[in-house]
Amino acid sequence: MPETRTDARTPAPFVDSSRYEVSLFPRDHDARRYFTITIEWRGPNQWAVLDGHYCLGADGEWEYEPLPSAREEGWLDTHRFDLDTAQQLAKNAAPHLVVNGRTALDAYRAKPPAHVGGNAEDCPACHGTNPPYPFVCPGPSA
Repeated sequence: MPETRTDARTPAPFVDSSRYEVSLFPRDHDARRYFTITIEWRGPNQWAVLDGHYCLGADGEWEYEPLPSAREEGWLDTHRFDLDTAQQLAKNAAPHLVVNGRTALDAYRAKPPAHVGGNAEDCPACHGTNPPYPFVCPGPSA
């Protein structure tokens, strides 16, 4: 990697973490894109626990996050946390995150689909993988 040269007139860049992801699934798992909660920085010692546009409150309920200009002080008091609290709330909520009527824990416990052979378009394990022509499933899993 090339070395970056700076002189006295060039300020040093900041490297900062302002977003965390919490999921039951590892980074390379397909389900992670659906079953992930984010923790995002919203100001000094103010972190939001989010599922898309929904924000987790101190009561454990998800609520649509209003635009910044519409956020009242009372709402902010129950939807902003220090980082440790935000991480604990996100960890507690992660197994219960619901997508299409299924919780993250249900998805985690589900048996992965098996290859059935034949046409890859009809195979649940090949679905979405865009196999090469002639679109043949590699067959039953070993």
